Amino acid sequence: AADPGVRARWWTRLALMVLLQALLPTCLSKPKDEYHNLDGYGYSVIHEEIVKDSARTEAYRSAILENKSHFEGKVVADLGCGLGLMSLFSAEAGARKVYCIEGSQIASTAETIIRRNRKSDTVTVIKGRIEEAVIPEGEVDVIVSEWMGYFLHYEDMLPAILTFRDKYLADNGLIFPSHARMWLSLYSDTRWYNDRISYWKDVYGFDYTPIVSRVVEEQFVNPERQHLREDGVVSEPSLVHSVDMYTATLEDVKDIRATISSKVTRKATIHGIAFWFDVTLEGDEHSALLDTAPKAGYTSWSQVVWYLQDAFNATEGDDVKGTFAMMRTDRGEFDVAVRLKSPSRVELEAFDQSPSTMFQNLYERLSFEHGIYEEASDNQLHRLLDYASRLQLGFVAAGVSAFVLGWMVGQWH
Repeated sequence: AADPGVRARWWTRLALMVLLQALLPTCLSKPKDEYHNLDGYGYSVIHEEIVKDSARTEAYRSAILENKSHFEGKVVADLGCGLGLMSLFSAEAGARKVYCIEGSQIASTAETIIRRNRKSDTVTVIKGRIEEAVIPEGEVDVIVSEWMGYFLHYEDMLPAILTFRDKYLADNGLIFPSHARMWLSLYSDTRWYNDRISYWKDVYGFDYTPIVSRVVEEQFVNPERQHLREDGVVSEPSLVHSVDMYTATLEDVKDIRATISSKVTRKATIHGIAFWFDVTLEGDEHSALLDTAPKAGYTSWSQVVWYLQDAFNATEGDDVKGTFAMMRTDRGEFDVAVRLKSPSRVELEAFDQSPSTMFQNLYERLSFEHGIYEEASDNQLHRLLDYASRLQLGFVAAGVSAFVLGWMVGQWH
């Protein structure tokens, strides 16, 4: 008979393998065409960062509660409602009925929160896609949505919002936010450049510059989400895209093209191109501006920076001329291109971009940024690292499962 201890260890290993295999469906993304951007929103850490973003939350709160006449007795749809905070604000403002529509697994938690706060009679949670939601009244008076993502569009929620608008928004209905704008500027980041490039010139007394070409090829490919310094913005912001939520069409947001035109504001070495956005939550009694520019301070979106493979020098007054293009693919991803003609020729292209591509260099950047942004606590840093690690957890689990299975087979024989 087999040794009971050996049998117990074998069953323990088998259980571990089964557990790791069970983790895979929850860690790996679904196919790109099926809820591809919703899985990440099932994690509480994302909603914690969003709710604790005071700039974002206060802008929406003031727009709703200081425009009560738009909400009192009205039917409201909160699209992509997350934990339901905007729905609760809408109920507090006097809405007759609020539909809190959420496609991720966090919807069940939102339902519990709404019930705990005794708003279930007013707020109904609908679990599912925004464009597939059914509104019993046949129309809504107000749409509230926080659809914006990195690069403004990377969450790929806007097409669903516009589809819902065309189907359900009443004549003279209101949308919060009403307008969105995306901006571009040249960016100088000498400290980052020294940390990532110049560092290799002297590594404990040795010349390691041969690795620089690999660093550039591997890490200067995609735009990145970063918290950018205000003093790194060295050209006038150039408006590259705007959205009127009342008139925008699906075609308008599928193929975005713009001319870049601004001037350099100070002599600097240009290391990248920065992007950010702002949205206006406009009502008759009160309007709020939610700005994600570096000068505005921390928001959960941060900014986007696209680092250059070859930095160049610019002088105050230099013209910044070029073009910007962003095209949505059939899979809900984005192909992005920036071409500058002056003050230096620059050509940047990135394909199949999505929220997950924004975290490409997050690990190595977070500790560096932590030294710049002293107000960021260790807990915030760890939460962001934890979220970034989840993007790769599925692959780690798969690797560990394969290793354990191979080891077990070896032990069995």
